[in-house]
Amino acid sequence: MLKTAVQSCELGVVPDRTTPSADEIQRQLRCILASPAFHGSKRCQQFLEYVCDKSLSGETGALKERTIAIEVFGRQPQSDLGEDTIVRVGAREVRKRLAQFYITPAGVASEIRVDLHPGAYSPEFTYAVRRQEPMAPSVISVQERPLRSRLALLLIGASLALAGMGIFAGVRLLGSNPNAELFQRFWDPVMRSPEPLLVAVAHPIVYHASRRAQVLSEENLPPQEVPSQRPIQLQARQMDGSDMVPVFNQYVGFGDMVAVNEVSAMLARKSKGVRLRMASGIEFADLRKAQALLIGAITNRWTMELQQSWRFRFTRNQDFHTVISDTQKPGQVWSIPARDDGSAPEDYILVGRIRNSFTGGLTLVAAGLKQFGTEAAGRLLADPEQLGVILRKLPPGWETKNVQFVLHARVIGNTPALPEVVASQVW
Repeated sequence: MLKTAVQSCELGVVPDRTTPSADEIQRQLRCILASPAFHGSKRCQQFLEYVCDKSLSGETGALKERTIAIEVFGRQPQSDLGEDTIVRVGAREVRKRLAQFYITPAGVASEIRVDLHPGAYSPEFTYAVRRQEPMAPSVISVQERPLRSRLALLLIGASLALAGMGIFAGVRLLGSNPNAELFQRFWDPVMRSPEPLLVAVAHPIVYHASRRAQVLSEENLPPQEVPSQRPIQLQARQMDGSDMVPVFNQYVGFGDMVAVNEVSAMLARKSKGVRLRMASGIEFADLRKAQALLIGAITNRWTMELQQSWRFRFTRNQDFHTVISDTQKPGQVWSIPARDDGSAPEDYILVGRIRNSFTGGLTLVAAGLKQFGTEAAGRLLADPEQLGVILRKLPPGWETKNVQFVLHARVIGNTPALPEVVASQVW
Protein backbone atom coordinates (compact mmCIF):
# COMPACT_ATOMS: atom_id res chain seq x y z
CA MET A 1 0.00 0.00 0.00
CA LEU A 2 2.85 2.42 0.86
CA LYS A 3 4.57 1.68 -2.44
CA THR A 4 1.35 2.44 -4.32
CA ALA A 5 0.92 5.73 -2.48
CA VAL A 6 4.54 6.74 -3.26
CA GLN A 7 4.10 5.91 -6.94
CA SER A 8 0.88 7.95 -7.05
CA CYS A 9 2.66 10.97 -5.56
CA GLU A 10 5.52 10.63 -8.04
CA LEU A 11 2.99 10.75 -10.87
CA GLY A 12 1.38 13.84 -9.42
CA VAL A 13 -1.78 12.01 -8.31
CA VAL A 14 -3.23 12.70 -4.89
CA PRO A 15 -4.40 9.42 -3.30
CA ASP A 16 -8.14 9.20 -2.62
CA ARG A 17 -8.49 9.16 1.18
CA THR A 18 -12.29 8.74 1.06
CA THR A 19 -12.18 5.23 -0.40
CA PRO A 20 -10.39 2.27 1.25
CA SER A 21 -7.48 0.75 -0.61
CA ALA A 22 -7.56 -2.77 -2.01
CA ASP A 23 -5.21 -3.97 0.75
CA GLU A 24 -7.45 -2.49 3.46
CA ILE A 25 -10.52 -4.10 1.88
CA GLN A 26 -8.81 -7.48 1.63
CA ARG A 27 -7.82 -7.36 5.30
CA GLN A 28 -11.37 -6.44 6.29
CA LEU A 29 -12.77 -9.20 4.07
CA ARG A 30 -10.56 -11.80 5.75
CA CYS A 31 -11.79 -10.59 9.14
CA ILE A 32 -15.43 -10.85 8.05
CA LEU A 33 -15.08 -14.32 6.52
CA ALA A 34 -13.38 -15.64 9.68
CA SER A 35 -16.04 -14.18 11.99
CA PRO A 36 -18.74 -16.31 13.70
CA ALA A 37 -21.37 -14.64 11.50
CA PHE A 38 -19.85 -16.25 8.38
CA HIS A 39 -17.86 -19.15 9.78
CA GLY A 40 -20.79 -21.59 9.61
CA SER A 41 -21.74 -21.00 5.96
CA LYS A 42 -19.27 -21.94 3.26
CA ARG A 43 -21.75 -20.81 0.61
CA CYS A 44 -22.02 -17.28 2.04
CA GLN A 45 -18.23 -17.07 2.35
CA GLN A 46 -17.81 -18.05 -1.31
CA PHE A 47 -20.52 -15.61 -2.42
CA LEU A 48 -19.05 -12.60 -0.59
CA GLU A 49 -15.46 -13.41 -1.56
CA TYR A 50 -16.44 -13.82 -5.21
CA VAL A 51 -18.31 -10.50 -5.55
CA CYS A 52 -15.57 -8.63 -3.66
CA ASP A 53 -12.80 -10.10 -5.83
CA LYS A 54 -14.68 -9.24 -9.02
CA SER A 55 -15.34 -5.71 -7.80
CA LEU A 56 -11.72 -5.11 -6.76
CA SER A 57 -10.46 -6.39 -10.11
CA GLY A 58 -12.78 -4.01 -11.99
CA GLU A 59 -15.09 -6.77 -13.27
CA THR A 60 -18.34 -5.44 -11.82
CA GLY A 61 -19.97 -6.10 -15.19
CA ALA A 62 -19.62 -9.82 -14.50
CA LEU A 63 -21.71 -9.57 -11.32
CA LYS A 64 -24.91 -10.78 -12.94
CA GLU A 65 -27.33 -13.32 -11.48
CA ARG A 66 -26.61 -15.97 -14.13
CA THR A 67 -22.82 -15.59 -13.83
CA ILE A 68 -22.97 -15.92 -10.04
CA ALA A 69 -25.30 -18.92 -10.33
CA ILE A 70 -22.79 -20.68 -12.59
CA GLU A 71 -19.49 -19.72 -10.90
CA VAL A 72 -20.55 -19.75 -7.23
CA PHE A 73 -23.43 -22.21 -7.08
CA GLY A 74 -22.37 -24.59 -9.83
CA ARG A 75 -25.43 -24.15 -12.04
CA GLN A 76 -25.18 -25.28 -15.67
CA PRO A 77 -24.99 -22.51 -18.31
CA GLN A 78 -28.22 -23.74 -19.86
CA SER A 79 -30.12 -23.76 -16.55
CA ASP A 80 -33.47 -21.98 -16.36
CA LEU A 81 -33.14 -19.38 -13.62
CA GLY A 82 -36.69 -18.13 -13.98
CA GLU A 83 -37.82 -20.03 -10.87
CA ASP A 84 -34.42 -20.78 -9.38
CA THR A 85 -33.92 -18.09 -6.73
CA ILE A 86 -30.68 -19.46 -5.30
CA VAL A 87 -28.63 -16.32 -6.10
CA ARG A 88 -31.22 -13.94 -4.66
CA VAL A 89 -31.59 -16.07 -1.54
CA GLY A 90 -27.80 -16.27 -1.24
CA ALA A 91 -27.44 -12.48 -1.51
CA ARG A 92 -30.13 -11.98 1.13
CA GLU A 93 -28.33 -14.38 3.47
CA VAL A 94 -25.01 -12.53 2.93
CA ARG A 95 -26.67 -9.18 3.74
CA LYS A 96 -28.12 -10.67 6.92
CA ARG A 97 -24.75 -12.04 8.01
CA LEU A 98 -23.00 -8.74 7.26
CA ALA A 99 -25.54 -6.98 9.49
CA GLN A 100 -24.84 -9.54 12.22
CA PHE A 101 -21.09 -8.99 11.90
CA TYR A 102 -21.31 -5.18 12.17
CA ILE A 103 -23.10 -5.29 15.54
CA THR A 104 -20.42 -7.50 17.09
CA PRO A 105 -17.48 -5.88 18.93
CA ALA A 106 -15.18 -6.69 16.00
CA GLY A 107 -17.65 -5.19 13.54
CA VAL A 108 -18.25 -2.05 15.58
CA ALA A 109 -14.47 -1.50 15.82
CA SER A 110 -13.95 -1.98 12.07
CA GLU A 111 -12.70 0.99 10.09
CA ILE A 112 -13.88 -0.47 6.79
CA ARG A 113 -17.48 -1.32 5.90
CA VAL A 114 -18.39 -3.86 3.22
CA ASP A 115 -22.05 -3.56 2.18
CA LEU A 116 -24.17 -5.45 -0.36
CA HIS A 117 -27.21 -3.30 -0.94
CA PRO A 118 -30.60 -4.83 -1.89
CA GLY A 119 -31.09 -5.18 -5.63
CA ALA A 120 -27.35 -5.23 -6.39
CA TYR A 121 -24.58 -7.80 -6.41
CA SER A 122 -21.72 -5.25 -6.54
CA PRO A 123 -20.41 -4.56 -3.00
CA GLU A 124 -19.71 -1.09 -1.65
CA PHE A 125 -16.54 -0.34 0.35
CA THR A 126 -16.46 2.68 2.67
CA TYR A 127 -14.78 3.93 5.80
CA ALA A 128 -17.00 3.35 8.81
CA VAL A 129 -15.99 6.71 10.32
CA ARG A 130 -14.68 9.66 8.31
CA ARG A 131 -11.01 10.25 9.08
CA GLN A 132 -10.21 13.62 10.55
CA GLU A 133 -7.00 15.63 10.41
CA PRO A 134 -5.36 16.16 13.81
CA MET A 135 -6.31 19.48 15.40
CA ALA A 136 -3.66 22.14 15.82
CA PRO A 137 -2.50 22.52 19.42
CA SER A 138 -4.00 25.47 21.23
CA VAL A 139 -2.92 27.41 24.28
CA ILE A 140 -5.29 27.08 27.24
CA SER A 141 -4.92 29.24 30.28
CA VAL A 142 -4.77 27.72 33.72
CA GLN A 143 -8.12 29.31 34.59
CA GLU A 144 -9.87 27.89 31.48
CA ARG A 145 -8.48 24.33 31.77
CA PRO A 146 -10.77 22.94 34.55
CA LEU A 147 -13.94 24.29 32.89
CA ARG A 148 -12.99 23.03 29.43
CA SER A 149 -11.98 19.66 30.89
CA ARG A 150 -15.37 19.28 32.52
CA LEU A 151 -17.13 20.27 29.30
CA ALA A 152 -15.01 17.80 27.35
CA LEU A 153 -15.86 15.01 29.79
CA LEU A 154 -19.56 15.85 29.55
CA LEU A 155 -19.42 15.85 25.75
CA ILE A 156 -17.54 12.52 25.69
CA GLY A 157 -20.06 10.99 28.11
CA ALA A 158 -22.98 12.23 26.03
CA SER A 159 -21.40 10.88 22.84
CA LEU A 160 -20.80 7.48 24.41
CA ALA A 161 -24.37 7.37 25.70
CA LEU A 162 -25.76 8.22 22.28
CA ALA A 163 -23.49 5.65 20.63
CA GLY A 164 -24.63 3.02 23.11
CA MET A 165 -28.26 3.90 22.46
CA GLY A 166 -27.62 3.64 18.73
CA ILE A 167 -26.03 0.23 19.05
CA PHE A 168 -28.81 -0.92 21.38
CA ALA A 169 -31.43 0.38 18.97
CA GLY A 170 -29.67 -1.44 16.12
CA VAL A 171 -29.70 -4.68 18.05
CA ARG A 172 -33.36 -4.19 18.95
CA LEU A 173 -34.15 -3.46 15.31
CA LEU A 174 -32.45 -6.63 14.12
CA GLY A 175 -33.95 -8.63 16.95
CA SER A 176 -37.48 -7.42 16.07
CA ASN A 177 -37.49 -9.51 12.89
CA PRO A 178 -40.68 -11.59 13.32
CA ASN A 179 -39.24 -14.52 11.39
CA ALA A 180 -36.18 -14.62 13.66
CA GLU A 181 -38.39 -14.50 16.75
CA LEU A 182 -40.52 -17.44 15.53
CA PHE A 183 -37.35 -19.32 14.62
CA GLN A 184 -36.11 -18.83 18.18
CA ARG A 185 -39.40 -20.15 19.59
CA PHE A 186 -39.18 -23.24 17.40
CA TRP A 187 -35.69 -24.05 18.68
CA ASP A 188 -36.26 -22.84 22.25
CA PRO A 189 -36.72 -26.34 23.83
CA VAL A 190 -33.37 -27.40 22.38
CA MET A 191 -31.62 -24.21 23.48
CA ARG A 192 -32.94 -24.49 27.03
CA SER A 193 -31.83 -28.09 27.43
CA PRO A 194 -28.51 -28.48 29.28
CA GLU A 195 -27.61 -31.46 27.08
CA PRO A 196 -26.27 -31.30 23.52
CA LEU A 197 -28.65 -32.12 20.68
CA LEU A 198 -28.41 -35.78 19.66
CA VAL A 199 -28.28 -35.95 15.85
CA ALA A 200 -29.11 -39.40 14.46
CA VAL A 201 -27.87 -39.76 10.87
CA ALA A 202 -29.34 -42.26 8.41
CA HIS A 203 -27.40 -45.44 7.69
CA PRO A 204 -27.98 -46.45 4.05
CA ILE A 205 -27.00 -49.92 2.89
CA VAL A 206 -24.47 -49.60 0.07
CA TYR A 207 -23.65 -52.51 -2.23
CA HIS A 208 -20.09 -53.19 -3.35
CA ALA A 209 -19.22 -55.30 -6.33
CA SER A 210 -17.53 -58.55 -5.32
CA ARG A 211 -13.82 -59.02 -5.86
CA ARG A 212 -14.59 -61.46 -8.68
CA ALA A 213 -16.78 -58.92 -10.49
CA GLN A 214 -14.14 -56.19 -10.11
CA VAL A 215 -11.43 -58.40 -11.63
CA LEU A 216 -13.64 -59.39 -14.59
CA SER A 217 -14.63 -55.77 -15.17
CA GLU A 218 -11.04 -54.52 -15.17
CA GLU A 219 -10.17 -57.13 -17.80
CA ASN A 220 -12.79 -55.55 -20.09
CA LEU A 221 -11.55 -51.99 -19.58
CA PRO A 222 -8.42 -50.21 -20.87
CA PRO A 223 -5.57 -49.83 -18.36
CA GLN A 224 -5.33 -46.68 -16.23
CA GLU A 225 -2.19 -44.63 -15.65
CA VAL A 226 -3.69 -43.28 -12.43
CA PRO A 227 -5.99 -45.76 -10.64
CA SER A 228 -9.45 -44.35 -9.95
CA GLN A 229 -12.91 -45.72 -9.39
CA ARG A 230 -15.07 -46.48 -12.42
CA PRO A 231 -18.34 -48.33 -12.92
CA ILE A 232 -18.45 -52.10 -13.32
CA GLN A 233 -18.59 -53.07 -16.98
CA LEU A 234 -20.07 -56.57 -17.17
CA GLN A 235 -22.98 -58.17 -18.93
CA ALA A 236 -25.86 -59.35 -16.78
CA ARG A 237 -25.13 -63.03 -17.50
CA GLN A 238 -21.62 -62.59 -16.07
CA MET A 239 -22.93 -61.64 -12.61
CA ASP A 240 -25.18 -63.17 -9.98
CA GLY A 241 -26.55 -62.20 -6.58
CA SER A 242 -23.30 -63.07 -4.81
CA ASP A 243 -21.56 -60.27 -6.71
CA MET A 244 -23.59 -57.66 -4.76
CA VAL A 245 -22.00 -57.37 -1.32
CA PRO A 246 -24.01 -55.32 1.23
CA VAL A 247 -21.99 -52.85 3.32
CA PHE A 248 -23.54 -51.57 6.55
CA ASN A 249 -22.87 -48.43 8.63
CA GLN A 250 -19.99 -47.08 6.55
CA TYR A 251 -21.64 -44.47 4.32
CA VAL A 252 -23.65 -41.27 4.70
CA GLY A 253 -25.69 -39.62 1.93
CA PHE A 254 -24.64 -36.20 0.65
CA GLY A 255 -28.01 -34.64 1.47
CA ASP A 256 -27.79 -36.01 5.01
CA MET A 257 -24.28 -34.58 5.38
CA VAL A 258 -25.44 -31.12 4.25
CA ALA A 259 -28.39 -31.22 6.64
CA VAL A 260 -26.15 -32.12 9.57
CA ASN A 261 -23.65 -29.41 8.65
CA GLU A 262 -26.29 -26.67 8.31
CA VAL A 263 -27.99 -27.44 11.63
CA SER A 264 -24.71 -28.02 13.52
CA ALA A 265 -23.24 -24.74 12.24
CA MET A 266 -26.38 -22.83 13.23
CA LEU A 267 -26.33 -24.32 16.73
CA ALA A 268 -22.58 -23.67 17.06
CA ARG A 269 -23.19 -19.96 16.41
CA LYS A 270 -25.57 -20.07 19.36
CA SER A 271 -23.06 -21.97 21.54
CA LYS A 272 -25.19 -25.12 21.52
CA GLY A 273 -23.42 -28.47 21.34
CA VAL A 274 -24.24 -31.42 19.08
CA ARG A 275 -23.67 -35.15 19.57
CA LEU A 276 -23.50 -36.90 16.18
CA ARG A 277 -24.29 -40.62 15.92
CA MET A 278 -25.27 -43.13 13.27
CA ALA A 279 -28.91 -44.01 13.90
CA SER A 280 -28.07 -47.71 13.68
CA GLY A 281 -25.79 -47.32 16.71
CA ILE A 282 -28.40 -45.62 18.89
CA GLU A 283 -30.52 -47.57 21.36
CA PHE A 284 -33.88 -46.47 22.72
CA ALA A 285 -32.20 -45.85 26.08
CA ASP A 286 -30.10 -43.15 24.35
CA LEU A 287 -33.28 -41.41 23.19
CA ARG A 288 -35.00 -41.46 26.58
CA LYS A 289 -35.72 -37.82 27.54
CA ALA A 290 -33.16 -36.64 24.97
CA GLN A 291 -33.50 -33.79 22.48
CA ALA A 292 -32.93 -35.60 19.18
CA LEU A 293 -32.86 -34.71 15.48
CA LEU A 294 -33.52 -37.58 13.06
CA ILE A 295 -31.90 -37.10 9.65
CA GLY A 296 -33.23 -39.22 6.78
CA ALA A 297 -36.31 -41.35 6.16
CA ILE A 298 -36.39 -45.01 5.16
CA THR A 299 -32.66 -45.39 5.88
CA ASN A 300 -33.00 -44.13 9.45
CA ARG A 301 -34.37 -46.82 11.76
CA TRP A 302 -35.59 -44.32 14.36
CA THR A 303 -37.49 -42.15 11.88
CA MET A 304 -39.41 -45.24 10.81
CA GLU A 305 -40.02 -46.52 14.35
CA LEU A 306 -40.98 -43.22 16.00
CA GLN A 307 -43.35 -42.06 13.24
CA GLN A 308 -46.14 -44.49 14.15
CA SER A 309 -48.12 -41.79 16.00
CA TRP A 310 -47.60 -39.06 13.38
CA ARG A 311 -50.18 -37.96 10.84
CA PHE A 312 -47.70 -37.77 7.96
CA ARG A 313 -45.52 -40.86 7.59
CA PHE A 314 -43.06 -42.51 5.25
CA THR A 315 -44.48 -45.68 3.69
CA ARG A 316 -43.93 -47.85 0.62
CA ASN A 317 -46.43 -48.28 -2.19
CA GLN A 318 -47.18 -51.45 -4.13
CA ASP A 319 -44.13 -50.83 -6.33
CA PHE A 320 -41.85 -50.64 -3.26
CA HIS A 321 -41.23 -46.93 -3.82
CA THR A 322 -41.03 -44.70 -0.74
CA VAL A 323 -43.83 -42.14 -0.44
CA ILE A 324 -45.22 -39.77 2.19
CA SER A 325 -48.80 -40.66 3.15
CA ASP A 326 -51.50 -38.75 5.02
CA THR A 327 -53.05 -41.12 7.56
CA GLN A 328 -56.11 -38.88 7.98
CA LYS A 329 -56.85 -38.80 4.24
CA PRO A 330 -56.70 -42.32 2.78
CA GLY A 331 -55.25 -42.27 -0.70
CA GLN A 332 -53.41 -38.97 -0.23
CA VAL A 333 -49.75 -39.66 -0.94
CA TRP A 334 -46.82 -37.61 -2.19
CA SER A 335 -44.39 -39.42 -4.45
CA ILE A 336 -41.77 -38.71 -7.12
CA PRO A 337 -40.86 -40.48 -10.38
CA ALA A 338 -38.63 -43.48 -9.74
CA ARG A 339 -35.25 -43.55 -11.49
CA ASP A 340 -32.66 -46.28 -11.09
CA ASP A 341 -29.78 -43.79 -11.05
CA GLY A 342 -31.18 -42.00 -7.98
CA SER A 343 -31.80 -38.66 -9.73
CA ALA A 344 -35.11 -36.83 -9.49
CA PRO A 345 -36.66 -33.63 -10.90
CA GLU A 346 -38.37 -32.89 -7.57
CA ASP A 347 -38.64 -34.13 -4.01
CA TYR A 348 -41.08 -34.21 -1.10
CA ILE A 349 -39.94 -33.49 2.42
CA LEU A 350 -41.14 -34.20 5.94
CA VAL A 351 -40.13 -31.80 8.71
CA GLY A 352 -41.42 -32.18 12.23
CA ARG A 353 -41.01 -31.11 15.83
CA ILE A 354 -42.65 -33.60 18.16
CA ARG A 355 -42.74 -32.28 21.72
CA ASN A 356 -44.85 -35.16 23.01
CA SER A 357 -42.72 -37.98 21.66
CA PHE A 358 -43.00 -41.28 23.52
CA THR A 359 -39.23 -41.06 24.07
CA GLY A 360 -40.03 -38.50 26.76
CA GLY A 361 -38.00 -35.81 25.01
CA LEU A 362 -38.24 -33.56 21.98
CA THR A 363 -37.92 -35.25 18.57
CA LEU A 364 -37.10 -33.30 15.41
CA VAL A 365 -37.15 -34.86 11.96
CA ALA A 366 -35.68 -33.66 8.65
CA ALA A 367 -36.07 -36.11 5.79
CA GLY A 368 -36.86 -36.25 2.08
CA LEU A 369 -37.89 -39.06 -0.20
CA LYS A 370 -34.45 -38.57 -1.76
CA GLN A 371 -31.23 -36.97 -0.58
CA PHE A 372 -32.29 -33.68 -2.20
CA GLY A 373 -35.24 -33.28 0.15
CA THR A 374 -33.14 -34.07 3.19
CA GLU A 375 -30.65 -31.38 2.15
CA ALA A 376 -33.48 -28.87 1.73
CA ALA A 377 -34.91 -29.83 5.14
CA GLY A 378 -31.57 -29.18 6.86
CA ARG A 379 -31.22 -25.76 5.22
CA LEU A 380 -34.79 -24.92 6.22
CA LEU A 381 -34.25 -25.80 9.88
CA ALA A 382 -31.12 -23.64 10.00
CA ASP A 383 -32.53 -20.58 8.21
CA PRO A 384 -34.64 -18.13 10.28
CA GLU A 385 -36.14 -16.53 7.16
CA GLN A 386 -37.26 -19.77 5.50
CA LEU A 387 -38.58 -21.38 8.66
CA GLY A 388 -40.07 -18.15 10.00
CA VAL A 389 -42.23 -17.66 6.89
CA ILE A 390 -43.75 -21.13 7.45
CA LEU A 391 -44.24 -20.71 11.20
CA ARG A 392 -46.09 -17.40 10.73
CA LYS A 393 -48.93 -19.30 9.03
CA LEU A 394 -49.51 -21.67 11.96
CA PRO A 395 -52.37 -21.20 14.44
CA PRO A 396 -51.61 -19.50 17.78
CA GLY A 397 -50.18 -21.74 20.48
CA TRP A 398 -48.15 -23.96 18.14
CA GLU A 399 -45.08 -23.41 20.33
CA THR A 400 -46.38 -25.88 22.96
CA LYS A 401 -47.71 -28.44 20.46
CA ASN A 402 -46.48 -30.98 17.94
CA VAL A 403 -45.86 -29.65 14.42
CA GLN A 404 -45.43 -31.39 11.06
CA PHE A 405 -44.96 -30.08 7.53
CA VAL A 406 -44.95 -31.77 4.15
CA LEU A 407 -43.04 -29.68 1.61
CA HIS A 408 -42.25 -29.85 -2.10
CA ALA A 409 -39.02 -28.72 -3.76
CA ARG A 410 -37.89 -28.65 -7.35
CA VAL A 411 -34.47 -30.15 -8.01
CA ILE A 412 -32.30 -28.22 -10.44
CA GLY A 413 -28.90 -29.62 -11.36
CA ASN A 414 -28.94 -31.98 -8.34
CA THR A 415 -29.59 -29.02 -6.02
CA PRO A 416 -32.96 -28.47 -4.32
CA ALA A 417 -34.71 -25.13 -4.70
CA LEU A 418 -36.52 -23.44 -1.82
CA PRO A 419 -39.30 -25.78 -0.62
CA GLU A 420 -42.98 -24.87 -0.34
CA VAL A 421 -45.48 -26.28 2.16
CA VAL A 422 -48.17 -28.55 0.71
CA ALA A 423 -49.64 -29.81 4.02
CA SER A 424 -49.21 -29.20 7.75
CA GLN A 425 -50.54 -30.42 11.07
CA VAL A 426 -50.48 -28.95 14.60
CA TRP A 427 -51.77 -31.06 17.50
